[in-house]
Amino acid sequence: MAKNHIDEVKHEIQELAIGNYKSYPEEYEKTPDEVNRSIESLAKGYWDSREDKEIARDERLGISLENYQEWTREAYTTFIAENAQSLN
Repeated sequence: MAKNHIDEVKHEIQELAIGNYKSYPEEYEKTPDEVNRSIESLAKGYWDSREDKEIARDERLGISLENYQEWTREAYTTFIAENAQSLN
């Protein structure tokens, strides 16, 4: 994830999250509270697994854990909307 702009980092996180939602749908078919916990856990996992260069980049760009959480929630909303359309 050697991205240099916030939008690039956001896109990368959202792509990773959507891939996770597709790979583990059972984790995201629970109660809203359980889904929120899973999404926050996923974002925290991305945050905690960053390499040193990604940490430096995020600090330079002012990116926080809250951004990662917001972006994974947005990706979930997109994922649900896309799947709802494909079922219709």
